[in-house]
Formats: sequence, structure tokens, C-alpha cells
Amino acid sequence: MPVQDEGRFLVNFKTPLGTGIEYADARLRDIEAVLARHPEIVGTFSTIGTDQTGQVNKGFADITMAPWNKRTITQQELIDVLRVELATIPGVEAFPGPRSTVGGQRGEPLQFVLAGPDLNQVGQLANALNKELASDPSLGRVDLELQLDLPQLETALSRERVTSLGLSARDVAQAVNILAGGLDIARFNDRTGDAERYDIRLKAADGSLQHPEDLARIYLRAGNGEMVRLDNLIKMERRLGPAVISGFDLQYAAKFYSAPKVSMSDAVGRVQRIAAPLLTPGYTVQMIGQAEEFGKTMSYMLFAFVTAIVLVYMVLASQFNSFLQPLVVMVAQPLAVVGGGAALWLAGHTLNIYSMVGLVLLVGLVAKNSILLVDLTNQLRQKGADIDAALLEACPVRMRPVLMTSLTIVLALLPAALGVGAGADTNGPMAVAVIGGMISSTLLTLVVVPAVYSLVEHAVTRLQQKRLAVGLRD
Repeated sequence: MPVQDEGRFLVNFKTPLGTGIEYADARLRDIEAVLARHPEIVGTFSTIGTDQTGQVNKGFADITMAPWNKRTITQQELIDVLRVELATIPGVEAFPGPRSTVGGQRGEPLQFVLAGPDLNQVGQLANALNKELASDPSLGRVDLELQLDLPQLETALSRERVTSLGLSARDVAQAVNILAGGLDIARFNDRTGDAERYDIRLKAADGSLQHPEDLARIYLRAGNGEMVRLDNLIKMERRLGPAVISGFDLQYAAKFYSAPKVSMSDAVGRVQRIAAPLLTPGYTVQMIGQAEEFGKTMSYMLFAFVTAIVLVYMVLASQFNSFLQPLVVMVAQPLAVVGGGAALWLAGHTLNIYSMVGLVLLVGLVAKNSILLVDLTNQLRQKGADIDAALLEACPVRMRPVLMTSLTIVLALLPAALGVGAGADTNGPMAVAVIGGMISSTLLTLVVVPAVYSLVEHAVTRLQQKRLAVGLRD
């Protein structure tokens, strides 16, 4: 898919694990300050901790740009500029990119996962792969979404001591949960009958539990009525653990996101080549998102291309009442595909879904020129002209309608090919492919098709004469 100038894009950002919402908010304000320096941006909507994981060190900014006719820079050009500027902000990683066509997902074109049965091994391989990918500038800045270094406080409960005091593990867990996380104990409404009810949550006062040592200030009432400090019942140990455990196809997975500077097929090939020597048995790299759909699209478009050729041949065979002359007419199609591919290369476009649709359109469009020429040649031969004489007469007569119809298509698609107007990002590749194919097929139809027609028909005539001579001898 080509990058579309929708005038809207996202900036995903994350701060180091273990930082609070105040730190994330401060870094978000730094990001917004960079965005405010660009007059093309007319609106920003920012949030923190609103994704599926609810992590307060992650967020995004939804950017709205001015209409395309009121700015001098495209969406992708602004994203490239912001990618450099946001990389200079300390303490935060920011990744501007287009919006996803599927809600709730990121919009980077290149997305893939490294999956395997062991979480720690997945983390080691992912970090090694991320380091290798960072050395290839053509892949852009790669975002590894795997966070295994979240500071955690693990507790070991002394069950014998807890039991001797008449307590249970549930009592200890509930006390910590109420004070640290809170517990809804009731509801109230300020106006009777308005159906608006509010939860009453019981928890420790803000700021009273800031450090692990503060947990020692939690007391539990033992069975004999005495107050027991929590640190007498548990052992606390600081460790690093996963913030979020991601999965893919029932395996642990690390997700990668990138906006490559090369075509999708080239980027996918580079990732697979870099990952191949690093992966151990049982661990794989699989494409997701647009990268996965690109592989499916290629097979679908190949099927559509072959189906179009078969259908065109069937229609031409019924029209000319021949199995050979449709092949002569369809000689122009390979010439058109070559011209379309050359035009895409010269214009700097990639082979995407829209340009492939243009190539499929050429299968039907370019056949009309050959049909005009072959049909008139057949009519002249039915009037008694030989093959060469019929071609010499038909080519000049059909040259004007061939040029007129081809020129009409080229001129109609020229604004889209030049990138004029809204939607040029998607219409441009298709228009360039069609224009290139029409020009090459038109120029070569007047030369190649008559030559192929002459060779085929002379060969058929000689074969018929040979069969007739053999029949007379018999």
C-alpha cells in the first residue's frame, strides 16, 4: 500500500519502565512542544495509558494537519522531519507514523514478530535481532515492543509465622491490595433518583506508599488482637520482570515496528536475511499487518492477472472464430506490462496494490488496438486481398483511431499521474502504470502485431497448402 496523505497520523511514545505518569506527562509536553513548531499541524489529541495494557509509561498523540491545499508539505514529509526531531528528546522514545487502517493497531508499514516457546530466549533473540536491524539504515528506526525489565518487588510469605498468628495468606494479600490498589466498599449518589451512583474506594492516602520500605508501615491484626507489621510476615526482594507478556500463535512473542525507506518486498527480504543466522530451532520470524497482507496480495493479483488473460482469450476466440488470432491480438499485452513496469520505475513508484490493478487493467485496454488492426485485416482478406497487401492497407487506416483512443486514455489519467488533486498518492501509481503500458503497446502494436500476424498467417497458409498437397497425392 502506498502512503496516503490523509492529513492525520499518530506519534506513539514510551518512557523507561518503572517511570510514573508524571514523568510520562512531562515527556509528552516535550513532544507537544516539538509538534507546536510546525504550522501544518492544526490539532493534537494526546493520551497516556489508554492502550490495552494500561501502562502509564506509554501513550500516543493523534495529529491533525491542515487540508492538503493549505500546506506545502505532505504528511510523509512531515513524519520524516518529526522522526529526526523527536529522536533528540531525552528520556523518551517517540515513533511518528501513519494511522492504521484497522482500529486499535499501529500503522507502521513493516510489522513482524519473533515467536518461540521460552520467554527469556525470545527476549535475548529479540534484543540481538533489534541490534542487527539498527545497523541497516534502510529499515528506518525499529521499535521493539518487548519489555522484560520492569522493576518488581517479589514477596515470599512465611506461612508458618502467618498461621501461628491466626492469619491466612488471603488476609495478608487483601491488606496489601486494599492499601496499595484500593477496594470498592460502597456506592452513593448525591441526588436521590438520578441513577448516577459513584464508587467509594478505600485505599492508602496518596504519597504514603512510594517506596518498598513503606510496606513495613502496613499492620495486620492477629488472631489474639495484637497488631503485626507486614515485614515480619514476608520477605521482599527486588527483581526485574516482564511488564506485558505478548503472545502470537500460542507462543511468546516480541513485536517489531518500523517505517522502512525501501519497498515492502525489499524490507521483508532484509529482515528475513538478518534474522536467519540468529534464530535457533523452534523460534521464527513472521510478518504481520501490511507486510503479511503484501504476500497475500501478490498471490491474489497473480490469480486476477491470469484470470483476466484467460477471459480475454476466450472472448477473442469467440469473436474471431479462431484459436490462433487471439494470440496475435494478445501479443500487445506483454509489451504493455513491460511499459507499465518501466514507467513505474522511472516515476519512482513501487509495485503496490494500486499499480498492480493498473497492470491488470492493461490486459483489457491494450487489446483494443490489436483488435482494430486484426479485424480490418481480416475484412480485407475476405474481399480477396492477400496477407501482406491487407496489412499494408489496414495499418495506415487504423493508425489514427489507435492513436486517438490511446491518447484519450493517457490524457485522462495524466492529472492523477502528475499528482494533481486529492488522492494522488493512491491514484498516481495506477495511472502511471496504465499510461506507460498504453504508450509502449501503442507504439509497438503498429510494428509488432502486423509482423506477428504476417508470420502466423503465412505459416498457417503453408501448412494448409502442404496438407492439401498430401491429400491430393493420397
